[in-house]
This record gives sequence, structure tokens and C-alpha cells, in this order.
Amino acid sequence: MSGNMLLLLGVAALAIYMGVHWERARRAVSDLRLSRQRITGLRQVVARERGHVAMIWGAAALALFLAIRYG
Repeated sequence: MSGNMLLLLGVAALAIYMGVHWERARRAVSDLRLSRQRITGLRQVVARERGHVAMIWGAAALALFLAIRYG
């Protein structure tokens, strides 16, 4: 093999190697974006559930108060 052919093979191997890493980095960024959206959605669900729990506690406390006071 001549030096030029060896150099071309080296450049081709480097291009493949860099392409694989570029694709992994691209996928990681898109996965991170999806994870952030999922986390935002979960935070909204948690806030909504906390509101529901607060309303349930309030209704239960009111019912207990009314049962003790007038029952």
C-alpha cells in the first residue's frame, strides 16, 4: 500500500468514527429534550395532584367539623 492509500483509509476510518459519535451526541440531545418535556409534564401533574389532595383534606376537615359541631 502506498502512503496515500493508507492516509485515505485513515481519513475514512476517522470519518466513520466521528459520524458514530456525532449521531450519539445528536440522539443524546434529542433524548434530553424529551426528558425535559416529560419532567415538565410530571411537575404539572404533581402540582395538580397536590391541589386535589388539599381540596380533599379541606372537605374532610369541614365535614368533620360539621359532624362534631352539629352532629
